[in-house]
This record gives sequence, C-alpha cells and structure tokens, in this order.
Amino acid sequence: MSRFVLAAMLVVAVAVAACSAAPIAPSQTPQASPSPAIPSPAPSAPAIATPLPTATPRPPNPEPAPATPKPDRPGPVLADFTAGERFLYDGVLRGAVDCEPAAGSDELPRDAIAGIECYSDDPDIARIGFYLFENDADMLDAYRFRMKAEGVALESGNCRDGEHEGAYTPGEGIVPSRHGCFINDEGYANYRATLPWVHVYIGILGAMDNMPYLEDFAWRGNQDTPGGPTLWGDPR
Repeated sequence: MSRFVLAAMLVVAVAVAACSAAPIAPSQTPQASPSPAIPSPAPSAPAIATPLPTATPRPPNPEPAPATPKPDRPGPVLADFTAGERFLYDGVLRGAVDCEPAAGSDELPRDAIAGIECYSDDPDIARIGFYLFENDADMLDAYRFRMKAEGVALESGNCRDGEHEGAYTPGEGIVPSRHGCFINDEGYANYRATLPWVHVYIGILGAMDNMPYLEDFAWRGNQDTPGGPTLWGDPR
C-alpha cells in the first residue's frame, strides 16, 4: 500500500473517532442541599403587660382603744385653798396625795385655823390630816382632848405597847412633841402627833388595826436623834 493511501486512512479514522465521541460536560461543584424551611411563627398580638398588683394601702394604725379609766380622785384645786391650807399643803413631804381643804369636816380639831385631809400612796393608810393652830397651847389642847376622848392615858407608853401616848423627845413637864395611838370605834388604828413651834397636828387613819405600822409610817426615813415624824416640814 502506498504512503498516500495509508495517510488518508489515518485521517479518516481520527475524524470518525472525533465525531463519535460524546462531549463531556464539565463537572459542577456539588451544592449543599438547602435546609428545610422553618416556618415563621404566626405573628401574635403584642403582649399586654399585666400591671403589677398594687398593694392595697393599709389604713393608718388605729388608735388603741382607750383603757377604761380607773376611777380617780380629783387633784387639789389650789386656788380654792386658804393661806393656812396652802401652808399645810406646801409642807407635805411624802405619803399624802390628793389633799383637800378640811374646812367643815367633822375631823377638823377644835380651835384649828386650817386643815387639809389627804389620801395616801400607801394602801394601808386610809387618810392623813394636817391641822394648823394659832399656837402650841391650842394645838396641845386639841391633841389631849382627842386622847382623853379615846380613853388613852397620857405618858402611858408608845404605840408598840398598844393604845398609849407619850413624848417623842426628852424633856420635863408637858413636852409639846407628843404622839399617841388608839383603835377607833370602827376597829381601825389611829395615830396622832404634834409638831411644836409650827403648831401643826397630824392625824393618820389606818386601813387596818395595826398601830405600830402607823407609827413606823409616820417616822419612815427619820435620820435624827430623837427625831420626829417625817410626813411634814415647815415650807418657809
């Protein structure tokens, strides 16, 4: 075979092969599968903020119910006191409260020019009286009159011995500083004492029949020797 024929055959073969070969498309880059769509939530109505509950205002603390007032004795109306009664009131040192003028009282000793009668802050004491006289002679007369009326002998002793009377300071004759005790007709202890130079006479009515207790009460806190009752002192 000639070279010309052989070359022509090769050309034809290459052409046939080229036409029969299918064109190869370029490979595509794989794409990620799209994620399934997540449905958007349906639009909801805007939330209405629930208001915080407001605290119910508390009513102001109610005033405590007033305690049932205890029956009380009226205090002294000093404007109604005479000069003598005010003098006696101003001299009270202790033990006596709610004092009132004794004018017109059955307990006002004879010849007294003024008097006050008081309750006491001691529950065993019912009443205390303070009486003013013009002079010691009138004071002693009133004191001795009461001792005699109660059957108490003068210079008979002290309250710890029963219904007795005597001077509480030493001296000769009728010493003006005196005191005595007795039980009245109602069974209550009584104590009487004189305060010379100020012309004051003291009377104590007990809530029991204990005479020594009344004397101790009258002398409570005494620091002097021999001393005397400590319920009253000269306010001048």
